[in-house]
Parts: sequence; C-alpha cells; structure tokens
Amino acid sequence: MVLAALAGCSREVSPAPGCYEFTLEASALDADTRTSYQDDRFFSWSATDKISVLFHNGSTDRFFTLSSQGSGPSVKFKGSVENGFTIGSSEGKKWALYPAADHTCSEGTVSFCQPATVDFTADGFSANIPLYALGTDDMQFVFKPMCSVVKFTFTGIEASTVSLTVTNQNTHALSGVFPCRESESALFWWPQSVSAGSPDLSLTFIENPQEGTAIFYVPFPGWDAAGFVPSLTLRDAGSQELIYSAAAKQGFPSESTATLGKIIKVPAIDCNAPSDILTTVSYTESTANFTNPERGFYMPKGIRSESASVITNSWMSSQRKAGRSLTLLEYYLMDYMESDISAKYLTLVENNFKALRKGGMKCILRFTYSDNNSGSGPWDATEQWVMRHIEQIKPLLQAYSDVIYVMQAGFIGSWGEWYYTTNFVFKPSTTADYQPRKRVLDAILDALPSDRQVEVRTPTFKMKLYNLALKDTVTRATAHSGSTVSRIGGHNDCFVASSSDQGTFQNTTERNFWKADTRYTIMGGETCALSDYCHCTGSGSIPGTLSELASYHWSYLNIDYNKDVLNLWDTEGCKSEVERRLGYRLVLLDGTFTASPRAGKDMDIELHLQNKGFASPMNPRGAFLVLTDADSNEITRWPLGSDPRFWQPESGTITVNKTVTLPSGISGSAKLHLFLPDGSETLADNPLFAIRMANEGVWDEGNGFNLVYTFNIAK
Repeated sequence: MVLAALAGCSREVSPAPGCYEFTLEASALDADTRTSYQDDRFFSWSATDKISVLFHNGSTDRFFTLSSQGSGPSVKFKGSVENGFTIGSSEGKKWALYPAADHTCSEGTVSFCQPATVDFTADGFSANIPLYALGTDDMQFVFKPMCSVVKFTFTGIEASTVSLTVTNQNTHALSGVFPCRESESALFWWPQSVSAGSPDLSLTFIENPQEGTAIFYVPFPGWDAAGFVPSLTLRDAGSQELIYSAAAKQGFPSESTATLGKIIKVPAIDCNAPSDILTTVSYTESTANFTNPERGFYMPKGIRSESASVITNSWMSSQRKAGRSLTLLEYYLMDYMESDISAKYLTLVENNFKALRKGGMKCILRFTYSDNNSGSGPWDATEQWVMRHIEQIKPLLQAYSDVIYVMQAGFIGSWGEWYYTTNFVFKPSTTADYQPRKRVLDAILDALPSDRQVEVRTPTFKMKLYNLALKDTVTRATAHSGSTVSRIGGHNDCFVASSSDQGTFQNTTERNFWKADTRYTIMGGETCALSDYCHCTGSGSIPGTLSELASYHWSYLNIDYNKDVLNLWDTEGCKSEVERRLGYRLVLLDGTFTASPRAGKDMDIELHLQNKGFASPMNPRGAFLVLTDADSNEITRWPLGSDPRFWQPESGTITVNKTVTLPSGISGSAKLHLFLPDGSETLADNPLFAIRMANEGVWDEGNGFNLVYTFNIAK
C-alpha cells in the first residue's frame, strides 16, 4: 500500500549510518480515529515495531527507519539522521509511516508495498495495518490509519486454523503499490485508476477461531459498496479444505464509502449457509477425429444370400479404430422376389443386429432386390411381395431398432433407389402414379418404432407423396414428434456430382426444402462422380463441398465410394475436416459452478457448448449430469431436461443449466460429468454408444462420461 506524497522526490534513500541519535515521541491513537476493534482495544506499540520517518525541505527527502523503545499506546522511537539536518527546524514537513518498508520516490510520490498476507491473532487484531502521521516541529506524531477497515464476523466455523482470501470482483485491488499525493482538500488523494500488485488479499488468523471471531481487510478511501465487491474464500489453513465461499456484498451496508480510519461492519456470515459464489472452468477444444455414435464416414456391407457370414467383432473393432461407428447394411432379396424371405435369412438379419449391439456400431439399413440396372430386369418385386417382406421384417425392426440409425426406403428399383423399376411407375407424374410408393413408405414407417426415421432418395418423393410445399418443412415445433412428415429424411447418393446432383434436385425449391428440412431430419448418402462441384471450397456460383455439407446438414457419407471424389478432398485438404464434422461435433466452451458446494445443499451448474458439426444428433438421446467420487464411481445422476437433438450448428452458443441438490452425508473429492447416453434402454449403459465431447482431457472411456468439474464437497 502507499503513503505520503512529497514534491521534488526523485530517488530512493536508505537510512544513513554513522550519524547522531534522537528520540521521537509517538502518541497513542485517539478514539476519534475509529481504529479500535473493540471498545477497549486500541493500537498498541511493541518493542519490535519500526516506522519510517521522512523529512522534506522542498529539495531533499530523507528516509530513516527507527526502532521503538518500550511498548503501549505511547512509545519513543530511536534512530539516526544524516549530519547537517537540524531536528525541529521549520525547513520542511515531518512524516512518519508504519510499518517501515522499502520506499520509492518518483515524480513527487512516495510509495511502499503492503504485503498480500496479513496475520491476525485470535481476537481479530491486525498488527500491521498501515498508519501515517504528520509530525510537529518537536517531533510529536499521532498515528492514524491511512485506510479503512472492513470487519467480518463468521459463525459456524469448524476448523482449528483458518485462512481467508479476499478477491475483488471489480477493478480495484486489495494489495500492491498505490501512489498517494497531497492535495489542498485532503491529506491524501488516491487516483481513480490504480494498478494492482496482487488482486487477492490473504488474511490468516493463527489460533483456534471462536464463534463470532472477527476478520478484517483493508480497502482504500473512496471505495464504496457499489464499486468494491469482494468475494470471500474461507479454508482450513492446514488441510486447505474449503469451508465457505460467498460474495461479501451480502449484508454490505448500502452507504459504506471507505474513508480514513473508518471501520465498515458487515453482518455476521453463517459458514453453514449455502454458498453463492460461482467459479468458471474453461475447456480446451480437441482437433482429433474420434469415434462417436450415429455419425461420420461408414463402410458398406452387402448381404446377398442366407449363407453370408455374420458381422464379426474383429471387423467392427477395426472400423471403430478408424473412427467409424456406422455401416450400411444392404440386404439383397433377389432370391425372394416371389416368395417369403427364408427363416435362415431372417436369422442372419437378426444375428447381425445382435452383433452390432455387442460391437458398438449401428447400421444404415436398406433392403433391395437388385444391384444393377442392366437387361430387362426384374429390378424389384411386386408391391404385394414388397408389402409381405416388410411384414416379415417388422418384428426385427421393432426388436432391434436401437442399432438402426436410419432405414432407407429401399425395396423399389435397382439398389433400392426408387428409379430403375420393373413393378412401380418408372417416372411417376400423377397422384395415382405415386400411390404405390406411398403405400410402401407408409408400411415401412409403420414397421419401425415411431422414434426412427426413413430416408427417401430425393426431396421430390417426400413432397409429392405427402403434398408438401416449401412452407411445410419440419420446424422446431414439429420436429421429432413421431408424425409421418417429421420421420422422413433423405439420402443423396450422387452428392456434388453435378449441378443437380445427377437428378437429385429438380429445382431451387427442392434444394431449399431439403436445406430447411434436414435441420431436423437425417441426411446422408455418398458421392458418385467427379465434377466441378466436388472441390472443397466454392468458386463463383458453385458452393463447394464444405458449404454443401453444412447447408444440407449431412450426418454420414460412404468412405468406399466414390474414391475419385474422396481422393480429391484428400488432395485439397478438406477430407479430415469432413471426417470431423459429419453429423454433430459438440465442443464444451466453459462451465460455471457453485464454488463451494456442500452436502445436502443446492449446487448451480451452467455449461456453454457449441455444435461445430454439420448436423445435430437425430435419434433420442439422454442428457444427464453424473456425480461420482474421485475414482469415477457413480454417486447419483440428474436429467438435464435439454434435448441434444436441438443442439444444432445454427444454435451458436448452447446454454445448458441445472440446479441440483447434492446428496446428504457425503464429503471429499468429487467429479461432475456430462453424460449423453443412447436413448434406448438396451444401450443406455453402454459407453460405446455415449457421445464424446470434442475436448481435451474430459473423456472417460470406461463410463462414457465427459468430465466437466472436479471439486470438494464440504459436509
């Protein structure tokens, strides 16, 4: 802290040895200075105290450190001065500063630094709050405090030795070097803007604190309750266990401007009361690609007969190591165009579903009858047999929907893409032409649980089959409602292959329809040919791959086709970004938490995150805060009440907040996690299906948790 302003000071001066001695009388502080901490307690000098005496005659400033003789309210100080200076002369002013310190002089300002740590005795008396005195010619000094004192009392302290850290939440500081200058209206003037040596002031009292023990800290004159809002952290000085943390503004007198020698009393604070101070944690974003459920590049697998092998664990393990959690399972039913699907084939389908559950993967599901469009066909079965086959697979779709990310409409046309067809109208134009397709799509939607979506090959089909216009796209209000329209997404299997994606889009309206609709419905597919539209970034009227993926909210792409396009992305440097951003990519930004949570009390939590992917999670998903002990053993969990399906790239900063009540009877180290498990009961506890946040140092692979806060719980 600083003291005393003198004109013409330009250098640091040390006490000069080899000079004559004199005696200085230091009078007791009178009651008017308001420096007594209790009615019967005043500042008392001791034999070890030192003061600095400054003489100024307009051209020379001299500093001397003196040691006291005796003790009590009035003592004598003994020191030495340089030869040639006359004590008691009228040449200049005499100043005294306590405690003695290393002083500096610069441009007419004398200053010294008050340490950040101040010791307190059990009765709450500070031994070194700064004092100043302006002396008379006969060297009589009446010392007064240069600062105010703020007095706190605490109840409910249960510790043998306690330390208190005061942190100013505004712009002022509590310790450091502060210049002070003399003015006509006041002995000292403190500038409005000061630079702090330290923002915190740590106050420690040594002995066993009793109920109502007083603790003090020191603000400078001119600081009021509005501008000076400290926070308090009370810890056991031995174990450093957090006892209490709160804003000192609670109970702060409304008119408590700090003036010289004033004591500002704050009502007693109960250490057992809930803490109201929050602490903020920032998280580091990861640039790595890693496996996350229901998104990313996929590797397709075609199953062409009942003798095909079941998906193996080793194959799925290799896919997950490559960062893939999806596969396209294409079931070819060419052997059953005019018959039921065999029991053996259906068993193969079921066993593959079981394998996916075990291996931590999901499928994009498609049934079709042909893998070519050569010759005269047939390329698909009749509507009657298609409906029968949907009926046969319905029990499997219902039982294993947990590992079905999305089902493509399939069945009709070569590759199930609803184009080259033998038994459905090849190029439908009338309402009647579209009806067979609509009946098939309705049957598929009925066969699946209502929380699963079906993709059609082009926006034309969704719009024509259900008489939809651009104004009828799915909105936040209608999304994920289980309605037919909310459950129909799209798969584009000629992405960026031409200006129309080779017939995927008929006009701008259809493009705009899918851009809006895919905010809430699943979009995926594959590329099929090189074109000027395949480049990573746009040029002129061509948007470019990255822009198109974002505009249409892509969740998945085929890693196996088209290789020419994939190689182009690799060469141009955007393939890794595509890989990271397909689907969702959730990044924690920061979190704010109650700083000193207590067992049985409320804890406030607020998380800020951002979705830097192309799409949001699309299927039902849980969202929980999970409390564990230091070893990540779960203690309890709380549902967040926030649906990750609405954590969209367009949302900007996403805020998730929750006030929870910590369990009673717990204490010690704890961890708080964000847990985003699969929405199905069968997979909810499987960490392979939980979402990992794109941050460094948060992922708990064994539990599927994302660590957001490590803290101590006080009883």
